[in-house]
Amino acid sequence: MKTTKIRWLIAHQPVYLFYRVAEDFKNIVNTLSKDHQIDIEILTADEFNAKYNPAEPAAKQNLYKFLQDNTVQIAQMQTTSLARKFNHQMQVLDMPYLFEDHDHAARVLEGPIGQHLLNNFDPASQLKGLAYTYSGGFRVMPFDREVKNLAELAGSRARSGMSPIMQDTMRAFGFDPFPVEIEEVSKHVLSGEIIGGEHTTQRLLPDQCDRWVETIVDTQHSLFLTSIVVNINWWNDLSDELKDIFAQAAFQAARNERDLSIKDGDQSIATLQAKGATYIQPDQEQMAEFKKITAPLYDKFDETYFGSDLVDQIRQQSKLH
Repeated sequence: MKTTKIRWLIAHQPVYLFYRVAEDFKNIVNTLSKDHQIDIEILTADEFNAKYNPAEPAAKQNLYKFLQDNTVQIAQMQTTSLARKFNHQMQVLDMPYLFEDHDHAARVLEGPIGQHLLNNFDPASQLKGLAYTYSGGFRVMPFDREVKNLAELAGSRARSGMSPIMQDTMRAFGFDPFPVEIEEVSKHVLSGEIIGGEHTTQRLLPDQCDRWVETIVDTQHSLFLTSIVVNINWWNDLSDELKDIFAQAAFQAARNERDLSIKDGDQSIATLQAKGATYIQPDQEQMAEFKKITAPLYDKFDETYFGSDLVDQIRQQSKLH
């Protein structure tokens, strides 16, 4: 029996968030593939570098290169990073207040729209997406000071994500955006460069935000997503049966991860509150105001930017129950 070998590389932090997805995928594949010999090797970047000694050490910033040359067959990457590099249309997923709740997001991510975006990478990327994970979830805003409302922080420098959409979202909230990777937030807060900024509940503790956070405003203004991606040439060489097994495993592992991310986030908030942090859930009036002040982004990043009717199609999914 021929052995199908798969190498899954984990290059993002915190490692445990990504490792458990890979392990879950492996376990599901083993359950589904009784008639196949499949060897799945899961490695962190440090383990990969020590074992294979690549000319360019593997890291978060160059993970895609190892996928492109098929040194690695599968990995998780931040969706916004994938979008900026290889899939312009996928940036729609960063738009503010696009998703009403987790159920709405699941219908989009698991349905035809999500699959279209996962299969619409630049051909030169050599990538194909299988499923969306959170490793984050809805974005919130933690700050290093007591806050009653966001308006009192107008003009302050606060962290934003790297994409133009996320930077403009923070400007709409009244901040001076400081684009930096999410795992670097604590370093910049503790150095006094920023007062906090957008983050996700699940990652507050792994990213050591408990060292400085005083207030968390649960703006839920957009989704922090990651994606399970594969080398497309490797994928195309698989039998239809193996493709089906791997697609099912990715779908279920991703769904499991999103549920775990939500639970992790709830636990993080409870832990931080126990340590004295204030957690603010904006009321309906405040959320309506947040949606109003960020609405102009839909004029700037319109259908000529994402493609005809994509935003409307996503919003229509909120009405399907």
